[in-house]
Formats: sequence, structure tokens, C-alpha cells
Amino acid sequence: MVIRRRTLIKGALAGAALFSFPLQAKTTPRWVILDWGITEMALLLGITPVGIAAPDWYRRLFSQPPLPEQVADVGLLFQPNYETLFELRPDTLLVTPAHRMAEAQLSRIAPLSYFSTSGPHPWQQAQQNLHALAQLAGLRTRADQVMAGLLQRLEKARQQAVHFKDKTIYLQHPLDTLHVLALGAGSLFTDVLGLLDLPHHTPFAVGAQGYATLELEQLTQLPPGWLALLPSWPEIDLNPVLQSPLWHTLTRSDGHRLLELPDGLSTGGGVLTAVRFAEALVKALNEANP
Repeated sequence: MVIRRRTLIKGALAGAALFSFPLQAKTTPRWVILDWGITEMALLLGITPVGIAAPDWYRRLFSQPPLPEQVADVGLLFQPNYETLFELRPDTLLVTPAHRMAEAQLSRIAPLSYFSTSGPHPWQQAQQNLHALAQLAGLRTRADQVMAGLLQRLEKARQQAVHFKDKTIYLQHPLDTLHVLALGAGSLFTDVLGLLDLPHHTPFAVGAQGYATLELEQLTQLPPGWLALLPSWPEIDLNPVLQSPLWHTLTRSDGHRLLELPDGLSTGGGVLTAVRFAEALVKALNEANP
């Protein structure tokens, strides 16, 4: 009889573990999040916030994880609707250091939890934020499992990237027919290039956020390599830009080659976006080298 009871208990625990990721916290947190990268990682942990800033923009810039329709729109990232915040009754507001200017008003709604989203090592910072979110929600085991799966995917991408070390990769957001937003040290995706052991070079000064605005003529002065193009928001269609004569000059036979990356990869993303970028880049390199 004792054996049967133990068997029953073990079976019940094993079955519960399969479906317990979103339920590991003692209570479901009522979070309002004023940052899209932090929103991504909360969803990755299985936590659906009660509200976020500009949810339509999250859905446009982040293809994964999907944001449920019931999440309330609390206004702009740095100009939230305080009446909506009050009505949602959050137990915590998740914000960035840039929100300190509104700390007095926001703290009247709920306690604030700050997450740094910029710095010299974005990949490391994103992992720290994921684990800080998990600790806040009581989901530390879930965070460990999430990161283990993502690191496996990243290692697979790194192994596939070994065939593409012959050319330097330059990360670009086309802005118009004459300018690009060039990513460099301090940007999440540049960190990922290092994790993939792919050659990358930043021969220009970048700001604290890891990017600089360049004229296309400056790209002609760089050694020929891969121009990895991230979709240029808010205008996603790159065709009008890439049809310009100067872009054609850049990509002539002895010049750069283009890699067009898919939509839904935001430079302000978290750990999932970083891994998805690695996978998308390796896929684009494979397709460009049949």
C-alpha cells in the first residue's frame, strides 16, 4: 500500500512538472512593464504582464514571444497613462533607469523595479535581467531551463557559422537612400557576432547605445564584406532603398554582398532575440552561399 501511494505521488508530481512553468511563482504577478526587451523576457518566463507600453509596437518589432491580446495598453514608453496604470492595480512597475525622471509619479502607483537595458556588454546584461525577473517572480528554475535551451541553440548556430569566417560582417539598419544606422560595440547583435566567432569590425565611433549614423559613402571605404541588413523601422520594405544607384555601387562585383535579415529582430531585444538573430544570420549566410 505504501508503494502504491509513493508511485501515485511521484506520478502526480511528474505530470504537474510538465505544465508548471508559468505557475511556479506563489502567485501570478501583476506586472506593468515599460520596456519591450523586458517584456520579451517576462513572456519567455511564462509571465503575461497586465499592461505594457505601446503593445502594437512590441508586436511590430518583436515576432517572439507573442503578446496576448488581453495585455492592456498603458501609453507611451516614457509617457504612460497614469489613470490606466492606477486602474490596472499592478503590484510592480518594471522600468529602466531612464524612467527615474518620473519616479515620484510612478512610485505612487506601485513599487518600482529597475532593469538596466544598456551597457558595454548587452548579452551579459540581458542574461542578468532574465535572472533578475525570475527572482522577482520566484521562477529561478524556469530561468535556468530557458537559458539552457537558448545556449544549446546558440552553440548550434556557432557550429554552423564556422564556414563563414572569410568576410567581415557589418550590421546595418538602412535609413534612407543615403544613410544607415551602423551597429558596433555596445549593441546586442555585435555581441552575438562575437559569440558566433564571426569576423566583425567597427571602424567608426559609436554612441552609448552601440550605433552610429553613417553616410553610404563611408561604407565604400570599408574592406568588402557582408552588409547584414536589419529591417529599417518604421518602414519595413527595403526595396526602394536598395534600388538606389549608390546601393548598387556598394554591391558591385568587387564590393560588399548583402544579407537581408527577417523582420521581428529588434536591437532592443533580450536573450531570445539575440539567439533568433544568430539563427537568422547563419541561415542567411547559408542561403547566400548555396
